[in-house]
Amino acid sequence: MKFSVADIAHVALLVTAAAPGLASMCYPCRNPYVRKEWRSLTNAERSQYISAVKCMQNKPGTAPLAAVRNRYDDFIATHQAQTETVHFTGIFYAFHRLLLAEFEKALWSCGWNRRLGQPYWDWTLDTASEAAFLASPIFDNVRGFGGNGAYIPGSLNDIQLPGHVGGPPFDLPDRSGGGCLTTGPFANFTTLLGPQNVATGTTERCVRRDFSYNSLRDFAGQSMVQAAMNYPDYGTWEMITDMQTFHPGGHWAIGGLYGTMTDTYTSPADPIFWLHHSNMDRAWWSWQNRNLPVREKEISGPLVFFDYANEFGPNVTLTTPVWTGLNENTRVEFEAGQLLHIRKGPFCYNYDHLY
Repeated sequence: MKFSVADIAHVALLVTAAAPGLASMCYPCRNPYVRKEWRSLTNAERSQYISAVKCMQNKPGTAPLAAVRNRYDDFIATHQAQTETVHFTGIFYAFHRLLLAEFEKALWSCGWNRRLGQPYWDWTLDTASEAAFLASPIFDNVRGFGGNGAYIPGSLNDIQLPGHVGGPPFDLPDRSGGGCLTTGPFANFTTLLGPQNVATGTTERCVRRDFSYNSLRDFAGQSMVQAAMNYPDYGTWEMITDMQTFHPGGHWAIGGLYGTMTDTYTSPADPIFWLHHSNMDRAWWSWQNRNLPVREKEISGPLVFFDYANEFGPNVTLTTPVWTGLNENTRVEFEAGQLLHIRKGPFCYNYDHLY
């Protein structure tokens, strides 16, 4: 039997009662592990992380979807199923914080160092020039994630990749790829999930890269990050960084017009997604730390996709449920207010450096 995204979201709601109780899943944080920037890891650690991700891609999946073939696909699928409730809504940051923590557990089960968390990609280190961007250790072909795809011509109004849907809301004149990833440890990796919300696929879809350096420079550079640190409240922070600056900037820098990272639903198919969102969480924690007594209790923003004017529903609250996992064995759920501190609730980690 095959399921649609709507079906699987419904299944996830039905298994909520079978999930462990919220209070039982929280524990005192006595010895936090550390998330480090990719280039701060040793060569051995980088290789170990890559091996752990590849291990996940060879473990059986758990989600009740015909298109889910391995443990890595589970994480693509839970993200895909919730895309329209966890993006451009108030729980964007809380959901991805929880998703990253669950991904870390899967990495640890595949041999990743339990004293290290999900590495992050500090975009500001790669914005000085296009040459610096292309030379980033993130794209190393041995101890990184491979480089760009082959160039495929086209623009927003002249799509030349058969079957392509989606993309940024405007043209990226400097985009330079679009083809399948053929270099690095994840060359030729495929998934059946997507495009967008298609969860019943039977056609192999490669990870595509379509680099756009200007997107990183203009939306995720040092000036944008530092400006965000001065936003006065969570509602402002979430709306601008989620929709307008470094969240889309990082996705567009890797995904351009045709790339996997530009597909909001199935962007986790590109392993760089996890480094990008680890840095998103780091940026949020950096902002929270500027007034932590207030900001560890602060959340707002719409419940409904793009509904920042609250025309269709209210804002999220501290008791809004946030969950990941698409069956009763992998499902975890918390209230949003339990996900606002990285050493409380279900979390116990630090970052090596903050903005």
